Amino acid sequence: MCYVRNVALAEATERKAARWLVFQNAAIVGVFTSLTKIAAAVKVAVTARYFGASDELDAFLIAFLLPSFFVDTIAGTFTPSLVPELMRARSKQTNAEAGTANAVSLAQSGLTLVLAAMVPVMIALAILGRWALPLLGSSFSADKLDISFSLFLGMLVWLPLGACSSTWRAVLNADGHVAIASAVPLGTPVITILALFFGAARWGVVVLCVAVALGAITEFLVLAIAVRRLGYSLMPAWPGWTPEVRAIRRQYAPLLAGTMITAGCGLVDQAVAGSLGSGSVSALSYGTKFGAVLIAVGGTGMATAVLPEFSRLVSQERWQALRRAVWAHAGLALLLLIPVTAAFMWWSADVVRWMFQRGEFTATDAALVTQIQRFSLLQVPLAVTLMILQRLVTALAASPLILRAGVAAMVANVVGDMTLPRIMGVRGVALAAAIAQAVFLIGLLALLYAKEPRLFRRAEGR
Repeated sequence: MCYVRNVALAEATERKAARWLVFQNAAIVGVFTSLTKIAAAVKVAVTARYFGASDELDAFLIAFLLPSFFVDTIAGTFTPSLVPELMRARSKQTNAEAGTANAVSLAQSGLTLVLAAMVPVMIALAILGRWALPLLGSSFSADKLDISFSLFLGMLVWLPLGACSSTWRAVLNADGHVAIASAVPLGTPVITILALFFGAARWGVVVLCVAVALGAITEFLVLAIAVRRLGYSLMPAWPGWTPEVRAIRRQYAPLLAGTMITAGCGLVDQAVAGSLGSGSVSALSYGTKFGAVLIAVGGTGMATAVLPEFSRLVSQERWQALRRAVWAHAGLALLLLIPVTAAFMWWSADVVRWMFQRGEFTATDAALVTQIQRFSLLQVPLAVTLMILQRLVTALAASPLILRAGVAAMVANVVGDMTLPRIMGVRGVALAAAIAQAVFLIGLLALLYAKEPRLFRRAEGR
């Protein structure tokens, strides 16, 4: 009896310690993510001061669209795919030295894998960009498209650098060094703000392109130094399709496809905005920025921190502990975000005037952006909950569920983009995106319930 009580006490203590570590890591990531997003909000406000909702900014945003899409999907998706396998690679070994060696080899294989996916995309974009950009900016003039293409070519360096950074970020997260991994992105908005202050008047929108490239280079160098100090090699290597590499591929392929579908919704949104006339792309960008900040602040830290815990509980087959962890984290996120989101929707007009209305950004621009922002904010609690559930699905090695739910979301988004802007203009694009998020969340919950119903109910006898 005493032994059972002691075991139960030890398990309870372990759960509390693990949960405290998750919240500690979430707080660290949340602080740095908040600082990054605050800097990004300042960057957007400074951009509005110099460019307003102008053709010049439209040209940059369309040029930025494809490079950011592939960095967010091919590179961004790789980090959560690699983290669980790195942790499993360590745990399979009987001593720390062997575990580290196994993780180092797997990280090199992962770097090879993501570069093999990204480099051909970069080459294809360089060749096909001249024909792709008119599809995204269908209402652009020939001169405006020429500016977009020049900026587009300058940002392609971001792709291979982003691939390396995503691998090294996974290494740092798996090793528990979440602070530096989450602090590095702060460099890009700071660099952009400085570039705008010192170069916007002279070089125009070109400074935004230069800032993107410099931010990517800075992130690459800082992460490379941090990973090298942990004893990892920075060079790619390919030992072949080992069981660990195959496991990464099994996770990565459906997760990549699902993320591409989700990100494709944003691509469709921007393309629709690009067909609605001058300034529509810029207005949509301004109107969705604040919601993106809340999603990142409320969800990124939590989603980053919970993945190692979810992966550990799945590997130990502790399903009830996993259920408690999932609903505790999702419940806390919603408890905090729903009232915050409602408050910002109520004061949306004041937020837009305070952030943007100066310089080239007029009162007419502010009225349109306010309406877009209110619809965009509807996504916040949905998107944060979705981020946590996606990490759970990744830990369960059930990434195809994300793909299936993502297809339903993209269909909803395309239908919304085809109908709502005809009635509401560019505001309808933001509403369509919110509806798509709701479809994605409901669909993923339904699929997850069908696959793992024990995550939705208490154990028998409790």
